[in-house]
Amino acid sequence: MNVTERLFALTLYVLVLCIICYLITHLKRNYLSVVLFFYTLVLSIMSFFYVPPEGADLYRLVPIMHIWGGMSFSKLWGEMMQSYAPLNLLYMHLIGKTNIDGLLPAITSFIFYSNIFYVFKRSVFHFNVRTSDASLVLFFFMSLGVLIEVISGIRTMLSFSFIAVVIYKEMVEGKSVYRHAFWYIAASLIHPAGLVLTGIRFSYYVFEKSKTNYERLTKILFILITVAGILVFGRLYLLESYDKAVFYLLEDKFSYFWEYVIGIISLLFVMYILRLVSKSNRLQGGFESQRNLIGFSKYLSILLIIFSIEYNIFHRFVIFLSIMAIPLMLSLFAKQNQTNIVRGNFRRFVFYLSCLLLLLACSRGNLTSLKFFEF
Repeated sequence: MNVTERLFALTLYVLVLCIICYLITHLKRNYLSVVLFFYTLVLSIMSFFYVPPEGADLYRLVPIMHIWGGMSFSKLWGEMMQSYAPLNLLYMHLIGKTNIDGLLPAITSFIFYSNIFYVFKRSVFHFNVRTSDASLVLFFFMSLGVLIEVISGIRTMLSFSFIAVVIYKEMVEGKSVYRHAFWYIAASLIHPAGLVLTGIRFSYYVFEKSKTNYERLTKILFILITVAGILVFGRLYLLESYDKAVFYLLEDKFSYFWEYVIGIISLLFVMYILRLVSKSNRLQGGFESQRNLIGFSKYLSILLIIFSIEYNIFHRFVIFLSIMAIPLMLSLFAKQNQTNIVRGNFRRFVFYLSCLLLLLACSRGNLTSLKFFEF
């Protein structure tokens, strides 16, 4: 059962999380970047020493990584041209060249949390949030036990993290979607789930900030031109990616009851946050930059409810929705002096809910597989 190894790993995970939240709460916001970078390094070190069980994706991916790493670049290039996820092959090849197994989860963890903490940090400063509230939001997200999904599945969370950053920049900071085309393409080339999420984002883009039929028509034409270009220059890749995406959506069946429970609780809580943020905007106004993020999160929530019967879709995309909830929660806390929607009782509720989710993740969820050594 490896009880001792897992108990040690879980204790370390929770202890480090508590220390990080304490530091964020009691240090000035100027130190937030330093604390988050240190936390990213610690999570990466944990990931380096992670011992995957036989059923984990990482257990299967490591031997595959060595195969790609042992190829010459010319042969690898040929494989990439025939693959639905060529950037994944290149990623595996470069890390596989080192012959150090732990670097695959460690580097993936570093990239993922660097991206997510970027969204978190930028949101804290953008909405001018108190450090105590910031630490509470971080505690909620980390209580979901996403770490195992990151370091075991590797590809899905890696692609999601890049899309999360660009969506934040577009929907909160007002950056143009056109300048991020490279990142959407790159995420789609890492894993079919990235292609699915990119499709969801651009399907919402048709109605985003479109006040007139002319604007909607212009965006539809842009999407059609883009699709035409892909059909001309990437027909083979598109067909194979479509097949993989359909398989991902409809055929890849796997289920964990307690991860479903954690996901359902997370989804219901995010929907509650969306309701509070929308109500706050109606009452007090302000933070107009987040309107599209609210609409997109509602759109994604509806899709999650529709596809909730399929474990892989629900589990992975609920994680992405939880990432999108980070700036929404922070904006809600930032309005505490303007509205009575956010009260002390709500903060206690978020804390107790996070504790419950962390308990479930550690005792019944994916985090139960966390261990750094074996006797």
